[in-house]
Parts: sequence; C-alpha cells; structure tokens
Amino acid sequence: MYMRTILKMMLFAVMTICMSCGDDDEVKLPDTLEVNYAHIAGTWCLSEWNGEKMDGDNRYYYITFDRKEKDGKRSYMIYTNLNSAVSQHIPGSFKLTDDEEYGSVISGTYYYQLDTDDEWEYSYVISNLTQKAMTWTAKKIPEEVKVYTRCDGVPEKIINGTRSAVKR
Repeated sequence: MYMRTILKMMLFAVMTICMSCGDDDEVKLPDTLEVNYAHIAGTWCLSEWNGEKMDGDNRYYYITFDRKEKDGKRSYMIYTNLNSAVSQHIPGSFKLTDDEEYGSVISGTYYYQLDTDDEWEYSYVISNLTQKAMTWTAKKIPEEVKVYTRCDGVPEKIINGTRSAVKR
C-alpha cells in the first residue's frame, strides 16, 4: 500500500512536469474578432496602403462607421486628402455581407443622402479584425490592400478644416 502511494505520487509529479513543459517560442497572435457592425463601429485611420506606411506623411484618411441603421442604411463619414489638394468630407452608406468564397465583405456608396449614389470602386474582404486594426483586401484585385488602425476620433483640426494639405 505504501509503495503504491509513492508510485502514484511519482507518476503525478512526472505528469505535472511534462504538462508544464511548453513551447515558450510560440507566437501568440492577437484575438481576432467576428466581422460585424458592432466590431467595426468607430473611427479608423488608414495606416498602410499596398505595403506603404502612411505615418509621417502629409496624407490622411479617416473613416468613422456608425453601426446604427437609419432609413435602412448604415452610414460612414470619411475625412481625407488622398485624392485632393484640400481636405474632403465624404458621407456615405455601407453594408457587410458574408460571401461563401471570400468571407466577410464590406461595400458602400458615397453621398448616401443624394439620389445619385456612387458605389465604391471595390468591395473589400475584411480580415485580421482586432480591437486595434483590420485589413481590407479588394475582392477582385488582391494586390489592393489597406490596413486600418482604430483611433479615438478624427482630429479636430481636420474636422474644422484648419489642417493644411501641405506642411509648410
């Protein structure tokens, strides 16, 4: 009986040691989130475009998503100077869909309050969505990749139109 207890204790000790041995070199990826209206709601800043970092640049692109539906649409607001020498404020609507082949897809229209809605040039597959970042890849052109970083909001100087498009 005494010997059996000692063997059980030794077996337990060996099992504990084996189970505690792990691969410390294992890379832990951030927890990804389900792509839905609640998780993408808020303000995002374009931080990388086709492999080119946007930090330290005069260019900017902010997009704020509203998850609440109004008149059958969910809205966004863009503040950018990417396609213009001056700041642009662009409203629109967006939708999320699940595509069997691609996964979670976002698409939208510009100027949703007008009768002449212009669709986005591309629909984008959303991947790697975390609390801090998400990646958009153009559905039909996989070389078109945008990485967005969550931010607290659009800077006031951009909203008020006081930010110059060119640093002096």
